[in-house]
Amino acid sequence: MTTIFATHHYNYPQNFVDMKPKLTRLEQAIKKLEANLINADAEILEQRLASHLGLQVDYASELNPNQLLAATTTEGKVLVIAGAGSGKTKTLTYRTSYLIENGVAPKEILLLTFTRKAANEIKSRARTLLASRLDDNSHINGKALNDITSGTFHSFCNMLLRQYSGLLGINPRFTILDTGDSEDAIDLINKEKKYPTKITNQAFPRKKTLQNIFSTSRNRRIHIRDLIESSYPDIAVHIPVIEQLAVDFHEYKRANHLYDFDDIISQVVRHLKHNDTFRQLLQKHYRYVMVDEYQDTNIPQKELIDLICAPASVSLMVVGDDNQSIYAFRGANYENILLFGESYPEAKLIKLEQNYRSTPAVLDYINALSAQITLGYQKQLYSGASIEGIKPVFRRLSDETKEAKYIADKIIELKPDYDYQDFAVLCRTSFQSNYVQLEFMERNIPFIVVGGIRFIERRHIKDVLAFVKILYNPNDTIAWHRILTLFKGVGAVTATRLTQAINADSNVNNNVNSNVNNNTFEPLLLPSFAKKSPQLKSLHTTLTKASQAESVEMVIEGILEFYIPLLKTIEENWRERSEDFRVLKNLATEHDSLDKFLENLALDPPNDSVVTAGEPEKGEDSHDKVTISTIHSAKGLEWPVVFVNSLVDGMTPHYRSLSDFEELEEERKLFYVACSRAKSRLFLTAPEYFSSYSGYFDKPSRFIAELPADKLTVETAKKPREESDDPVWW
Repeated sequence: MTTIFATHHYNYPQNFVDMKPKLTRLEQAIKKLEANLINADAEILEQRLASHLGLQVDYASELNPNQLLAATTTEGKVLVIAGAGSGKTKTLTYRTSYLIENGVAPKEILLLTFTRKAANEIKSRARTLLASRLDDNSHINGKALNDITSGTFHSFCNMLLRQYSGLLGINPRFTILDTGDSEDAIDLINKEKKYPTKITNQAFPRKKTLQNIFSTSRNRRIHIRDLIESSYPDIAVHIPVIEQLAVDFHEYKRANHLYDFDDIISQVVRHLKHNDTFRQLLQKHYRYVMVDEYQDTNIPQKELIDLICAPASVSLMVVGDDNQSIYAFRGANYENILLFGESYPEAKLIKLEQNYRSTPAVLDYINALSAQITLGYQKQLYSGASIEGIKPVFRRLSDETKEAKYIADKIIELKPDYDYQDFAVLCRTSFQSNYVQLEFMERNIPFIVVGGIRFIERRHIKDVLAFVKILYNPNDTIAWHRILTLFKGVGAVTATRLTQAINADSNVNNNVNSNVNNNTFEPLLLPSFAKKSPQLKSLHTTLTKASQAESVEMVIEGILEFYIPLLKTIEENWRERSEDFRVLKNLATEHDSLDKFLENLALDPPNDSVVTAGEPEKGEDSHDKVTISTIHSAKGLEWPVVFVNSLVDGMTPHYRSLSDFEELEEERKLFYVACSRAKSRLFLTAPEYFSSYSGYFDKPSRFIAELPADKLTVETAKKPREESDDPVWW
């Protein structure tokens, strides 16, 4: 095989030899399931549809053979490998419709996804599909689909904990801590307990690092000590204190009816394992389970699925693409999808390989990338398009400024044939877009940057929500601490003392504030000494008034009346921040109770904030902007023209992954995801070098170098050279 960069040498991960036992196990599991591959036999599919008379949807004409096979395979355990752009959402939609048409009660269906938007889209499409074909006398109607249990893993488990709280022996009125809240709680406990953290010269880790360690430990089932020794060796001296802090954090949450994201799923898993009544109840209730993006599941999520779907009578279909498992940093376990055949020995395998997104020329490059992934299910994406399209282009520039200029030049060159919104620049990390943003502003190219601080994580939004959390759960010490430190003269020590007093006050502890099913709330009581302070007395009045409001929207309005004057003294850009409160009030109108309002904000918050720059030309649509995004944020999306920048070894793949086989494989999959977002044109760019405190990197990315020379066009400053056998010519 002739490669473009044959003269460059790339080191192999140091731990590859140690990985061989695991790789052998994974390879055996893959082969076992590959042996159970079922193909779309036309005669069998025809018999399936013929055996179910009266079907209103013409499944055979609206799905390709393998999609039809997946949609009509409704019994047993099935893994559907859905390649990029192969129509998995459409397949899940038609499978939902097929189940309903064949008499499955909607309440027996469980659909688990990673975003509420994805679940709602599948249900909405299925409702439209059925409604457009069924008359008023049919036994099926669009409203029936409302009985399908659908949503994210977290929202499903949250519902179970509250709905079956009596059976599980837990308090249903718990507050959900988001990641920032968890970090604050850890920091608060650390300061209260006064652990011996200064016994060495090594700084104690910050709250963000500690939260990540605790979460990763639980999701990956790794002891904290082992995790720190392997991934955080610099803080290993603090292991005993960190282990104790983890224990204290857990006890703190239980004592104050607080659940973080990890608790929500792990608690359900624990009860499923030990409460036979609860487990059998769910197994009888959910007879048809579907899981989207299965490659992104972590160990607790897999356990949840396995426990519910253990009986042979429960149908399970999981859909995913092992080539797109890129969320290890969130705890996702790529082994789940590869070991599906080991978990379910009788499982069947179906593959969706027809791509509806990219041109054949782009697909040819994507398939070449797929072939370099060491371990996975065999797949070869193909397109039904008659036009071959243009090969991906690789261009190396002298520095990052020139790289950004090249991208801007290409966009302007192609602009007559595309809108700005048809372009995307995808980066391995967010800082790699800095030069691109500057160039776009200089050239007046409108753009949006996807990412930044999420709406729910903005300081002023978290402040207002802290008031709401107190009304719902007066034991929420994190919310109390946040509110109290807003006042002048109240520092962390004083806030902690007041919080402890509030939490110990019997009147508060015995007070159940909001009624889950009603819009009214009982008055909130503060300790008597707290009312002596003019500031705290005003706070007490505000909370009492808000607790008597008739709607969630009125609660928010009452809190804002108190909070905005405080915000003016804290932030100079308070007017700009106040604009976000309109969004918050609009969200409040969608809920009739505080618990639903808080749950939806915690479990399915509004989209990430979008930073805009550059002004569109007069008369142009304000939404017509180039997208600049990290690759992780771009997963699941597509654009006609995609640029992937900073393709220098050490940046892509990231230098920290180069010595670890599994991390390097994930980096390769990340590049695969980036390239497979492109529909018509794919541009790959790299500066000649990148220098930082991490090192000096000047080799082109191995992910490009390892591919055959005929898979892309390499541009030089003078003219493009295509399919050349020359290794390097610049």
